Amino acid sequence: MRLTDPERIRAMTRPWRGKRYANGRPQVANAVLARLQTVAVNDACDVLADYGFEHNYAGDWTVLCPNQVLVGRAVTCRWVPIRPDLHDAIIARGAKDGRIGFPNSWVIDELIDSDVLVADLFGAINLVGDNLTTAIKANGGRGMVIDGGLRDLRRIKMIPDFCTYVKRIHPEAIPGVTMPEINDVTRIGPATCLPGDVVLGDGSGVVFIPPHLAAKVADCAGDYRKAKSNAMKKEHLHP
Repeated sequence: MRLTDPERIRAMTRPWRGKRYANGRPQVANAVLARLQTVAVNDACDVLADYGFEHNYAGDWTVLCPNQVLVGRAVTCRWVPIRPDLHDAIIARGAKDGRIGFPNSWVIDELIDSDVLVADLFGAINLVGDNLTTAIKANGGRGMVIDGGLRDLRRIKMIPDFCTYVKRIHPEAIPGVTMPEINDVTRIGPATCLPGDVVLGDGSGVVFIPPHLAAKVADCAGDYRKAKSNAMKKEHLHP
């Protein structure tokens, strides 16, 4: 088994024609990320819907940075309830790859500048505390989207220029789960996130923008908002 499969990443993100990291993950340009800082999540969703992407938004979060915009490239991980045979195979593979510690630190080691950790813990299990969150920040990470929980809330909120979307806060450590995949297809509530998607969050929720549409969203979102505003005016409605 392989925790990260570069060929699989390239296959599932085939529409992307730009640069990639060594592990196959799409590398959307920093200039595009900067332009997306001014795009509202709702407007990004409108653009994506016109291209047939209708399951890229996830809402109903506890947001630790309500006045910040989160933009970065997704590094994904999926967790499952633990069973000894699977967990032993994962730990053995990690050792063969030179990984140390528990698997939640392995995915953090994958993060680099302008990345966002996106984790599926089926809405119920803690992933990190303040120490691992500090490590994410030190690696250049911009934030976390955790369909699960975290601990050490007060100290995590003190980390500057770092944005977190999470489903629960609980003092427990990570219990009873294991991680079979890094940078694979990941479900976040009603949305699907792929490695290299651009994560955009503005307090109202998060949207996972396919890499090949990131520049299009940055270019067109403002026009979509103007068109909606003009349509409302014609119908004498108020936004």
